[in-house]
Amino acid sequence: MSDLVLLIWLIIGLVALEILRPFFKSIRDVAGFLFFPFLALLLIFVSSFVYGFRPEIIPLGIVLFFIAVFRIPMLISLMQGLRIDEDRNPSLIRVSIGILFLGLAGFIAIHFSPQEGLYTRPTSDALAYETMVLKGQNGSPEYFVRKYVSKENEPKGTILLIPPVNGSVEVVDTICVALKSCGFSVLTFSQPGIDIPAYDVFNKAIFPSIRNTGSYVLSFIAGLQVKAAHQYGIYFEKARMEALDFLLKNIEVAEKLYVVGYGAGGAAALKYTAEHAETNIAGIINVEGPLYSVLEFPDSGGKTSGLFMLLETLRPHPAVHIGTIPAVQKPLLILASDKIKLTDQRDSRYATLVRTVHMAQAPAVIAALTGAGPFDYSDVPMQYPVYSALMGGDGNRVRNSGYYIDATVALISNFICSIERQSIGNAESSCSSIPVSGDVYIEYNDFIKSYNPREVVGK
Repeated sequence: MSDLVLLIWLIIGLVALEILRPFFKSIRDVAGFLFFPFLALLLIFVSSFVYGFRPEIIPLGIVLFFIAVFRIPMLISLMQGLRIDEDRNPSLIRVSIGILFLGLAGFIAIHFSPQEGLYTRPTSDALAYETMVLKGQNGSPEYFVRKYVSKENEPKGTILLIPPVNGSVEVVDTICVALKSCGFSVLTFSQPGIDIPAYDVFNKAIFPSIRNTGSYVLSFIAGLQVKAAHQYGIYFEKARMEALDFLLKNIEVAEKLYVVGYGAGGAAALKYTAEHAETNIAGIINVEGPLYSVLEFPDSGGKTSGLFMLLETLRPHPAVHIGTIPAVQKPLLILASDKIKLTDQRDSRYATLVRTVHMAQAPAVIAALTGAGPFDYSDVPMQYPVYSALMGGDGNRVRNSGYYIDATVALISNFICSIERQSIGNAESSCSSIPVSGDVYIEYNDFIKSYNPREVVGK
């Protein structure tokens, strides 16, 4: 049992004891129990500094807040030297409701807490990567770069991994370490002001402004339906594209580079590669990165009044026109939720990616693990299980949280190996496929004469 779960049990026990106190004569008159809900709230607040933001604890925090609020009049009476007579006739219904909500919130917090050992990683893990700071001139953005360097004499290749905005490099650490063990050298980075949070060279979290955090949340939830949120999505996509351009010009990489981009980073990789055909990017892996910048929302019809424009901007627009799709000329792999098989999802969230694959001027494949949601191709299933539970895929989810991480590494490695095998002079490449267990949805374009899409799943 992890320390976090023990803390949650302590909090639940303290509050439950205070709620049930009126039913036990031996402790009914112990007024100090009234402070337990406030102590529990304080423990939750302190835990956020120790364990970071834990979404599964939010319901428990809300329940404790309301319990504490209802205890304020009783504390005021106590401080005025008055007796708390209402405890003499406890309401069974009120106590039952309190215990019910406390138990439900506690179950969510415990059931979706991260697996044991997440916060007690071995010291050797810290030596898995090197860190450095890259900063341009004239006040350009600062990037904290991590390098997972393979110890093999002839590594399979270099991967530039653009992490998801939500979680940054910490939610792809296991992916990077696993790719390194497969023989790849991996570069990834944190971008202060964009990533939530970014991490510096001392692995210290740097949180962006509340405004930027809210902008990202809105873009993720409603960026494909609401015009204002859509603009935020374009902003993050542009920031990732600028970061990719800067890093490619300021870091030394092997002759061939493979770009793995999550979310806005995946969209930026598609656009950048289409606009810079001369780069040494040999392949692209886009992980749940729809193209916000090619979506066109209807205009206001000439009506420019302030109130009308505000309402029009905030009103959902289900039907969105897709503009010019970038002409990708490098091998492409799309990793997406298995909801990409559903017609309504293909016509909305994944419309730009499906069109990109079938309009690509190189081999392009869509792969989706059964039951996978948009967060499952990273460390999120281990670190934030509640996200995977809230946003799962269409098929039956694989219970083993490590499955999606292992399968993601295998899909990326197999895709790169398939490119290497088809390259001139690499027909006898020692790069071997890793079989992916379970069902994998595969969809590909017409470039199949010189490319076998089944190689991606290693079967």
